[in-house]
Amino acid sequence: MTDKPKYNAEWKRLSDMPVPKWEPASIVLDNKMYVHGGYETGIISGKNLHVFDPEGSSHGTWEKLQDLPSDISHVNLAPGLTGFWFAGGMKDMDRPRGIKDHIVAEFWHFDPELDRYSAGPLLPGRRAGGGLVRLGDNLHYISGLMEDRDTDSGDHWVFNLKDWDKDQSAKWEKLAPLPNPRNQLSVTVLNENIYIIGGQYNHDSQQLDQNLVHIYDAKKDTWTAGPSLPYGHSHSEGATFTHKDRIWMVGGHTTPEGGTKGMCENVVTLVEGGEWEITFKLPIGISSPASKIINDKLYVAGGWDLRLLAQTPERDYWADRQVTSGDVWVTELPF
Repeated sequence: MTDKPKYNAEWKRLSDMPVPKWEPASIVLDNKMYVHGGYETGIISGKNLHVFDPEGSSHGTWEKLQDLPSDISHVNLAPGLTGFWFAGGMKDMDRPRGIKDHIVAEFWHFDPELDRYSAGPLLPGRRAGGGLVRLGDNLHYISGLMEDRDTDSGDHWVFNLKDWDKDQSAKWEKLAPLPNPRNQLSVTVLNENIYIIGGQYNHDSQQLDQNLVHIYDAKKDTWTAGPSLPYGHSHSEGATFTHKDRIWMVGGHTTPEGGTKGMCENVVTLVEGGEWEITFKLPIGISSPASKIINDKLYVAGGWDLRLLAQTPERDYWADRQVTSGDVWVTELPF
């Protein structure tokens, strides 16, 4: 894969998000993008849930929905029989007050029609930065960080949505573990197979981006290696998805071979049987935005683009000066 994009995107800046979010989760339901939790400026966990309607006005409209049950990040959103689910995550980070977030096993459903959350059975263990994805009538939770915030688990659990809807008898069951555990990975489904893309080793001691791709065959309960990324990559959890038989991964962190971790400005895509390509370049390199395609337009919202407050003796370290982006961008798809 060359560093040159296949297409030149013409990006248009829209009105800012009502609350900037870094590392939020996102999902599209009924042609609207839900943007969930994440870190707000100063690296403070948020409980805001907003929905973006691109048809609401010339620049789209944002609506605030019911607050999340707690301040949370490091989750994925997966569609249910109605609404969406999220599981695990990191709760209650407040860096200015010296409070570190902790990892949980909670499992929640959100119903947009009722604007209400309801709890499901806890994950079998506390996890964050793993992959929650729906395949058929099942939700799969794969890999992620364990309670110590640094050990990567290969655990793979499955939950049957129809059994839960019928009589709430469903419980988490074990399946084949991910062969190479990691966290802050991307997950999506392509042609009835689950793809685990990139991710990093560890979290608090170090953060080593990986170029690994693993593909899960649910019929055989087996994993195989997929086409590797051209560089180590993580932090695109809320910006990885499948659209028209093509996997899309937007922004994130990237570590080129022999290089250091930095912000990614690429929009990369993959079709089954192919290799990764750089489809677009973003207006700016950005970590952990929310991104989805609606009506053949690619939307990118939030994240962190290295903007910082001015350095002072009281705010010497970068994390004490972090400013989350509220930018929203859109471009037409070329195909």
